[in-house]
Amino acid sequence: MRLTILHNPAAGRRKGARKFSQAIEVLRRAGVEPRIHESQSPEHLVDLARKAVEDRPDAVVSAGGDGTHHYVINGLVGSDVPLGILSLGSGNDFARGLGIPVEPDAAAGALLRGLPRSIDLARIGPTVYGCIAGVGFDSVVTRFANERVRWVHGAPAYAWAILRCLKFYRPHLLEVRSNGRNYSGEVIFVTVGNTVSYGGGVKMAPRARLDDGMLDVCIVPAMGKLELLRWVPSAYRGEHLAHPRIQYFQASQVTLSSPSRLELFGDGEFIQELPATIETVPRALRVIVPRCQ
Repeated sequence: MRLTILHNPAAGRRKGARKFSQAIEVLRRAGVEPRIHESQSPEHLVDLARKAVEDRPDAVVSAGGDGTHHYVINGLVGSDVPLGILSLGSGNDFARGLGIPVEPDAAAGALLRGLPRSIDLARIGPTVYGCIAGVGFDSVVTRFANERVRWVHGAPAYAWAILRCLKFYRPHLLEVRSNGRNYSGEVIFVTVGNTVSYGGGVKMAPRARLDDGMLDVCIVPAMGKLELLRWVPSAYRGEHLAHPRIQYFQASQVTLSSPSRLELFGDGEFIQELPATIETVPRALRVIVPRCQ
């Protein structure tokens, strides 16, 4: 088996390094000597993935967190070389959405014995993402968590960022146009999901499937801060759709626009400012998943 592994050495810090070593040891005991490349930047990851495809390995493995996977996917999209996943980050929503173990021994075993599954991606211009994109309060929280929260990671980091950003945030006027439903009004935030969760387990798109050719749109309209705080815990359980004011629907193409200057993040990474059109790309990527699926 020929594997090319693209490793983000910054992912997960010391714990991530230990996980990576464990996974590599499992592969080597099975007789697989992977070709390993370490990334130096997000752009370098995309370039490494594109070059890896030219060698036609059995799989290109992304070793890192959801941000790492985002850039590797953007280098692989358009090829038929499967993606493998070694989760070294703190959120790992993409792996969980695919049923790929986050424990290093089991993840390496899935690479050795798994099968390729075709999944959808979401596209914004030249960029694709695998999990969920968000705009509004969501993107403010994501930027704060990425840049200013250093002492915790994953779900705790996202929760802390929510508390810190909520005090200063105000709703913005947003227009959503799609082939599923249209909306115009003040919102706290809007997410467009390809898979169920983001932010280390926030199940904003609980009905999403990775192979249905659809995007799951969740609109959180303007509400009081106390009401929002009471609502947030239900999103971690995927039960927020019971709120009478939440709008949730599916579409294959969604356009977001606003008179305000709003940023759009996907897979926890900045993509662009609005306006933005997001469309599903059915079966755009092959991913190695455990055989039991």
